[in-house]
Amino acid sequence: MPSRKSSTPTIQPIDGSILGEYAVSNYSERVYSKVYYSIRSLCGLVAKRSLKETFDWDEFKERFTTDFGNVEEKRYNLEQLLEYANRKFGKSLEDLIVQNQISWQRRQEYAEQIEESRSQNSGVSN
Repeated sequence: MPSRKSSTPTIQPIDGSILGEYAVSNYSERVYSKVYYSIRSLCGLVAKRSLKETFDWDEFKERFTTDFGNVEEKRYNLEQLLEYANRKFGKSLEDLIVQNQISWQRRQEYAEQIEESRSQNSGVSN
């Protein structure tokens, strides 16, 4: 019996640069930043609880960057960050993504409060 040649179609990958300025970063890169910032937020909240009034977010962020590197540097890979989050906080990838969303909501609410306060203050001074 003659052997059949089966040809599997080769799929041409889509060039990520085709969207130009509208290009989207890879999923793993977006997840990495969410995990990184979630860990930073969780560590900061724990430090804030223990240090109370002496806690300074800007100093903490600087120290965190010194120890963990910045997002672009990726001093630790995603698996290492996930293992750290699991060991220190009992958080999974899904938990960290939710934590990141909560953090963004908190920052947005804070920015709105600041804007509201500024607009009320500018109305009082006129």
